[in-house]
Amino acid sequence: MIVLEHEDGTRAAVGTTAAVSGVHTPSFAGAMLDVVGEALVVLSQDGDRAEVHPVDHARPDAAPLVAEVRSRLRSYMAARSEAGEGGDVHVDIGPDAVAASHEVASHLRISWPEIQEILEAGDAAARLRLEARVLERETVLLRAVLGRGRAED
Repeated sequence: MIVLEHEDGTRAAVGTTAAVSGVHTPSFAGAMLDVVGEALVVLSQDGDRAEVHPVDHARPDAAPLVAEVRSRLRSYMAARSEAGEGGDVHVDIGPDAVAASHEVASHLRISWPEIQEILEAGDAAARLRLEARVLERETVLLRAVLGRGRAED
């Protein structure tokens, strides 16, 4: 089970059970787990109990979002690679919207509260929409840092 723990020791209210697909040590610090979320975990307010909920079933409107998010993820990874932050330009996500939404969240290098917001989004379509916006924003920011604007893409 993976639940965000804040610096002050408090924990987020939502997490996930997950399969760990790999562990690596990034250049910036610590260790990074590559995980694929399997089920939603909701912690009680006092943190003493957790309820595991099945991962949502993808709504039909989520499927077209997978292709969009795949494209944005590849652009984001290319920008990360160009910035020297270790982006895998050959990254891919599967066609299942639920699995894809969790996998994309694991690739994002954004604040934990923002990751938490994505995980709490409700369903795969909502997660994918949020991820598409975040991927676009982060790609634009990385390219701006590199001195490359949209006109040069």
